[in-house]
Amino acid sequence: MPVSQHLISRFILSSPATYDTSHTQRIEQHLIPGKALKPAAVLIPLVIRDDGIHIIFTRRAKHLKHHPGQVSFPGGRYEVEDGDLIETAIRETHEETGILCNRSNIVGQLPSLATISGYIVTPYLSVIPAQYTPYLDPNEVDELFEAPASFVLNPMNMATLPISIKGQKHHIYSVSFGKYAIWGATAQMLKVLSKQLWHEKN
Repeated sequence: MPVSQHLISRFILSSPATYDTSHTQRIEQHLIPGKALKPAAVLIPLVIRDDGIHIIFTRRAKHLKHHPGQVSFPGGRYEVEDGDLIETAIRETHEETGILCNRSNIVGQLPSLATISGYIVTPYLSVIPAQYTPYLDPNEVDELFEAPASFVLNPMNMATLPISIKGQKHHIYSVSFGKYAIWGATAQMLKVLSKQLWHEKN
């Protein structure tokens, strides 16, 4: 079995991993009590290259209200016409990047993750054709890039960084890849995906 297919099969067959309890507690501290989290979804696009699986990331436009300039996965808020969150991830990915994805390309999902901006985000993994052509929406995305899964999912390349949120100090995961710093919710998703693939306990 090719290495890329083996990685996908290992994800599908593995028991779901969970986010760190400390992350959940940290987010809950900064949410408005009694206010419902808004459902959202992102796509974690996987591309099979000659050297293995690559993951597609976007860099959010600098003028956006939430997380401007941060590295993220394509996605956004659930709309009633979507029907379900898979359609949200597919629609938002196409609107932001021009990348087409079908439901049949979805290979699994990660646990939903609450964010400090008040969303509960469900990540879906999908295999994208290697010959995709991106058409970026400049209102949403400044840049698109790929990174090898073998690098960004390697626990040895994941660091913890101290940050301050509303005057309180916390530690978050971060992955540096070239000129890009991947942190926040995106790094949390990479961490839990890494845990699921490599069966980490922490």
